[in-house]
Amino acid sequence: MEGRDYPIPRVFCGAKTRAGGRCKQPAMKNGRCRLHGGKSLSGKQHGQYKHGRYTREAIEERRQLNSLLREVAALLRQV
Repeated sequence: MEGRDYPIPRVFCGAKTRAGGRCKQPAMKNGRCRLHGGKSLSGKQHGQYKHGRYTREAIEERRQLNSLLREVAALLRQV
């Protein structure tokens, strides 16, 4: 394979290997191969998704609710 010209430029993963070199697997759209993060899923597409309690949206919603509760408690203490 060395020395041959390919009609399409090949893009390699480039992740650091245990031996200290670079991964030579072909990269996917995100720049990594299937072994180094090419096909990882998140959210509802992931097989381990159960309830969504720790999603970004749920965490932000809880922060806003707690902030509102602190403000209400402060107002009640003033009355």
